[in-house]
Amino acid sequence: MKILVLGGTSFFGKETANLLSRGGNEVEVFSRRCPAGGLALDIRQHRGDRTVEMDLVRMSTRTWDVIIDNLCYNAEDARKAVKVFSGRTGLYIFTSSASVYSVLEGSSSPFRENQTEILKPKEGLEDKPYYACADGKYKAERIFLEAFAATSFPAVIIRPPVVIGPGDPSLRAYAYWLRLADGGPLFLPGSSVCARYAFSKDMARAFELLLYAKDIRGQAFNFGDSDVISLDDFVKLSARIMHKEPEIIYPERAWLKENGFNFEASPFSGASDFITDISKAGKAFDWRSTPLHLWLEETINWFFFKYTGPMPKNYAQRKSELELAEAWKQQVR
Repeated sequence: MKILVLGGTSFFGKETANLLSRGGNEVEVFSRRCPAGGLALDIRQHRGDRTVEMDLVRMSTRTWDVIIDNLCYNAEDARKAVKVFSGRTGLYIFTSSASVYSVLEGSSSPFRENQTEILKPKEGLEDKPYYACADGKYKAERIFLEAFAATSFPAVIIRPPVVIGPGDPSLRAYAYWLRLADGGPLFLPGSSVCARYAFSKDMARAFELLLYAKDIRGQAFNFGDSDVISLDDFVKLSARIMHKEPEIIYPERAWLKENGFNFEASPFSGASDFITDISKAGKAFDWRSTPLHLWLEETINWFFFKYTGPMPKNYAQRKSELELAEAWKQQVR
């Protein structure tokens, strides 16, 4: 197959490009980061800006069996793609996000794919980057699905939850592992909240499954781990893999707010469960993920033995966290 990956130069986009190339496909990637390292030598790289229509037009001079779009973040991006690639691809996979469920009125966990069809979007969303991104992805989905209904544009939507793995640029999981490694106390607000995560290499497998599936156009699919885990268990399992005895403290959110705790220090803390329902993918593709403990161990080892980048920004205030932990201990004695 001739496959174009829009944004195949980092994290699970890179995993996907390399996996599909190893499978004997002719893979090309398009990104502002091109040329990028870590891609197979036979993967052709094109430098360009996904938001610039003429850059996309350059990639439409040929036809593609599949286009994977990891770089679409809003309705305008989606409109450009529909305009440029109509009639130029057999399948168009749009990488959306499970965050779209958070912009729906009345949505509830476990989040099923049809909630975006039966529930209305919320009005007056909070002015935060998370909601801006989620709303952008939701509106982009609407454009692709409307194009499928109107002109049979061959779009299919994939909705990953939080993705973790080697090369994760967000450093969110690494933020917990650093705190476990330094031996100090770790604040864990929302410790009982449960979520479904996804391993980056599993996401690459999910894209591969979509290439060969039938009758999927015009649909959305949740993918992710077979297991759901609480934040508390996520941290404790990580500690066991790292051979650490975790010191976890659980103050009330109100106390943390009153005392200036930076909640970015626990990026997976949420107010309620965020669990996507993956039963549709299970039925359609016999989906099974890599066991959680195996991919956690692989990812932890990568970060501590191979990662050479900066610390998470939220780790810069670690000293003040430790001081706050001492204040908490004094209070509860």
